Amino acid sequence: MARKLTFRQFLLSTLALYYDVSQKEIAVGARLSEPSVSQYLRSRKRKREIGEEAFELLLKTIPCRPAAVAIVTACFEDLETLDRTTDLSDEELAEIERGVQGAARLTRRILIEGGRRSRAAAPGDQALNLCVKLCDESEQAACRDLEVAAVLARLAAEAAEEVEPEGLRIRVTGHAAAYGSNVQRVAGELQAADASFAEARRQWDEGSDPDGVLDPGPILDLEGSLRRAQRRFDEALALFDEAVRVGRSPERALIKKGFTLEVMGEYERAVETLLRAAPLLDRKAKPRLWYNQRFNLAVNYCHLGRYSEAMELVDMVRECAAELGDEIFLIRTTWLEGRIEAGLGRHREALRLLAEARRKFADRKMSYDVALALLEEAALLLDEGRTAEVKALTGDLTVVFESKGVHREALAALQLFQESAKREAATAELARRVLAFLFRARYDQDLRFTLS
Repeated sequence: MARKLTFRQFLLSTLALYYDVSQKEIAVGARLSEPSVSQYLRSRKRKREIGEEAFELLLKTIPCRPAAVAIVTACFEDLETLDRTTDLSDEELAEIERGVQGAARLTRRILIEGGRRSRAAAPGDQALNLCVKLCDESEQAACRDLEVAAVLARLAAEAAEEVEPEGLRIRVTGHAAAYGSNVQRVAGELQAADASFAEARRQWDEGSDPDGVLDPGPILDLEGSLRRAQRRFDEALALFDEAVRVGRSPERALIKKGFTLEVMGEYERAVETLLRAAPLLDRKAKPRLWYNQRFNLAVNYCHLGRYSEAMELVDMVRECAAELGDEIFLIRTTWLEGRIEAGLGRHREALRLLAEARRKFADRKMSYDVALALLEEAALLLDEGRTAEVKALTGDLTVVFESKGVHREALAALQLFQESAKREAATAELARRVLAFLFRARYDQDLRFTLS
């Protein structure tokens, strides 16, 4: 195996390549011969690092900012870690690195924004602002990448430790801990989430915030989301109502309450609640909340068979997703439009949109969403007697069966449908029955599927 470049060789070579500085230019700047520079930068025969004095001399010839050195250093350290990690498969390592890179991109963006906003702020205020921002980003990441969400929640907890004075630090620590609990909730670790939220609530209550710096709404609506996951619906709804009353973002709590009512199957009440949130939302100030409200409203309209009203929202939802540059939002919008087209009787267009959404969900290993789109397609095909196509289509359920994110009862319902499709005995009614079950079972893993 060829000898690797030493750390300083790697750093100098990478920076020279990125900033397009030739060895000749380095030689002129450092007053060295080109062969000497080549030995320093590229020779694999070197057995030890370049000396400190020579390294500083060469580095000065490359027009880079100090932060560039830290960035390339991190890259080298990551590669070294990769070489030392021999007990994981290539696929496992690739998945880990995707999570690390996603977290790094988010963290860098948050820190840059925090730096711009806090130039005139005291160090304690900077830490508080950073903590709150990291918490917000963790919650947004939780629905798509739990590893990134967990990293952001941990960073928020670290930032909270720097807040002063002590009473406020304790309360901010509780605020951050609630978002760590939220990651556990989304991961389905409800017992652990309950215990960690109890600790978060204790810290929040023991801390103090005489100037009212923190918004009291999130600690309430995050607990409401946990109670929803625990099927303690009355408690969840009461917590959302309190968050609406005392929080600074009542629209956030209303959207969560609307979603809880959807999970309960209370679609009319969900629509009423989501409509209450609409006038409180500013698309430019909070585009993700704006998207969620419109998207969830359209989904509930579909549950109620009010497809024309749902269609009125689709263009706005898609436009907002595009402005955010959020690919998953765009895919979900494609799926939603497919559902609406199906409800309006435009089967050909519905099949095209649902198939497109299903393939993109599969590319991102969003297995539950794959199942929802596939069953919607299957129902339309079976309406037209195209049983052979449905039989072929259910082969795509393999990715769902292999997933760790789909619980046993949902898998049993899907397997029943697949077996019926293989015999070409599946019906549109069965497809829609399984589909309706999956909508409810996604958030209620104790729900049991029956054919009656």
